[in-house]
Formats: sequence, structure tokens, C-alpha cells
Amino acid sequence: MVNGELVAVPVRFTGRRDGASMDMTGVDLLTVRDGKIVEVHLFSENGVAEDRFWGRP
Repeated sequence: MVNGELVAVPVRFTGRRDGASMDMTGVDLLTVRDGKIVEVHLFSENGVAEDRFWGRP
């Protein structure tokens, strides 16, 4: 979805790390200027679970 210089992209991502696994959806919000991505905001389905996967409290 495009609105001016903002682009919303539905994503699905998976990962395995130290015996743990993750399979999650989300939305990436990109700011595009002059054909280049200049800013990114990531919105995960479950931020707490993703932080736990990466070892963040």
C-alpha cells in the first residue's frame, strides 16, 4: 500500500536461533524518497515474543 512517500508492506518472517524458533507476521512501514528507502518502522505481530527470541528482556 502506498500513500505519498509511505509504503506499508505486509511481511512474514521466520528464524531459528540457539534451539528457539520464530514464525511471525507484521507490517514494515517504509519512507521512500527519490527512489530510496530512507526510514523503516517495523511492527511485529508479537513484539514481546520477538524480543525474547533475540534475547532482549
